[in-house]
Amino acid sequence: MFLLSLVTGTAAFYFVLRNRALGEAEERARILLSTALAVRNYTDHHILPIITQLPRNDFFEESVPSFAAQTVFRQLGGEAGLYTYREPALNPTSIGDRPSPLEVELIRRFRDSQNLVELAGVRDIGMERLYYVARPIRITDPACLICHDTPDRAPAAMLARYGRDNGFGWRLNEVVGIQLLTVPVAEEFSGMVGLVASLAGGLLLVFGICYAALSTTLDTTLVRPLKALAHAADQASLSGSHVVTPPRGGVLELCRLAEAIERLRCSVVKAMERLSDTDLPRDRGGSAE
Repeated sequence: MFLLSLVTGTAAFYFVLRNRALGEAEERARILLSTALAVRNYTDHHILPIITQLPRNDFFEESVPSFAAQTVFRQLGGEAGLYTYREPALNPTSIGDRPSPLEVELIRRFRDSQNLVELAGVRDIGMERLYYVARPIRITDPACLICHDTPDRAPAAMLARYGRDNGFGWRLNEVVGIQLLTVPVAEEFSGMVGLVASLAGGLLLVFGICYAALSTTLDTTLVRPLKALAHAADQASLSGSHVVTPPRGGVLELCRLAEAIERLRCSVVKAMERLSDTDLPRDRGGSAE
């Protein structure tokens, strides 16, 4: 029972802490993803209208919502890379937006299921364990195809910056990429394992003390008195000695049982004595005749 309780308690505590860590990671990821989407919307509604009024000879990356959001998060995450926001695509305009194997898998899943609006989970990437939230980038605005339909329709300044080979051939209502935000959870998981180990050690110590105390108590109050009682009853049945006395220690029930056995022994001894006294005169009378 101690081992079962230890395993069950440790496993339950592990899953509770794991779900809590994942819940906190998910909450942070969704807040940060909302921030990234806010940067995109601000760029699209406030920066882009101003940029479009400038001369068309230059191409300003700052007018691209995905570039603005990713740049903000690169500065926000810092060199430690605490969290990342990317918008990888299968055929991106910038080579920096080329997808990793995980990102390709997520894009394929969104392309295969048109009703899928979000994916989330934990993945090990190299030595890092990350919690991710991904949403599809689906082309719903025909104006986007001006830059991504064919090179002939794209602005000349954009072609001069990125070339004519990447970022074209997109179609309306097609999933071309994903919005992916990741937060690390390795530190939370390692702290969780430490807490689980501490709990398991504490439970093991408590169970060990309880086991020793229970064993000692049972041995003192039950096992030893039972052995002594059995030995006394055995001696009384074999020798008929008047000096054999059952033990008086142990739990209350054993004490009462010992007293009952003692009374029974005394009654049997007295009955045998009376029987002997009654039979002895008959033997003498029979001899005289």
